[in-house]
Amino acid sequence: MHRLKLGVATVVFLALPVLASAQTDITGAWIVTVNSPQGQMDLETTFKQDGEKISGAVTSPMGSVDFTGTLVKNDLAVNYSVPIQGQTLEIRMTGVVGPDNTMAGALDLGGMMQAEWSAKRKPAESATAAAAPAATPATVTPGSVSGKWNITVQMGAQALPLTGVFSQSGDAVTGTITTPLGDLPVTGTMVGGALTLQFTAQTPQGDMNVTMNGQLGPGGLSGKSAIAGLGESDWSATRVE
Repeated sequence: MHRLKLGVATVVFLALPVLASAQTDITGAWIVTVNSPQGQMDLETTFKQDGEKISGAVTSPMGSVDFTGTLVKNDLAVNYSVPIQGQTLEIRMTGVVGPDNTMAGALDLGGMMQAEWSAKRKPAESATAAAAPAATPATVTPGSVSGKWNITVQMGAQALPLTGVFSQSGDAVTGTITTPLGDLPVTGTMVGGALTLQFTAQTPQGDMNVTMNGQLGPGGLSGKSAIAGLGESDWSATRVE
């Protein structure tokens, strides 16, 4: 009997290093969905893992930034900073890694606002490469941007969807644009086929000035979007019929 007990104890003892070394691996690309009071937003996030140490990059409407953190068993904690108008917004993301390649938790934006988030692994490129059907351009008055538009701003590998409603009178353009920070008033000009729009997004760390320059063509609008101090991004838009 003593030999049997010793044998069982020995097997358990030898198995402990294997059990202790088991660690969830989140290395790879994920789509993080943030549910804030301003609406839902998808962020493309890449994790790199070395034991319990986590690093990577997240692409947000304010650009792509690196982060560091830890993953202890299934408990994730990540910290990163976003520069806004000469100041720094500290963001902390905590959550739990669940089964079937999922995560969920809470996002804290500098202690000023919290939001829930969830995530799933990004599908392989082969699974997402199916071409979308081409949109049929709406019939519009030549040179006019009046109406409703679906806008896509390409923030690195992340596509940020926006909606704009514009009214044109002569060369003057006014309207609103719906962003993750809410509905914002827009002003600008439309000279020939060249469009210029300006708006200001109010963030917890101060105002963020945005300029969108574009050209109207047969398929819609396209151009460059610039955020003061954060560089440029490509954007395009199609009219909503």
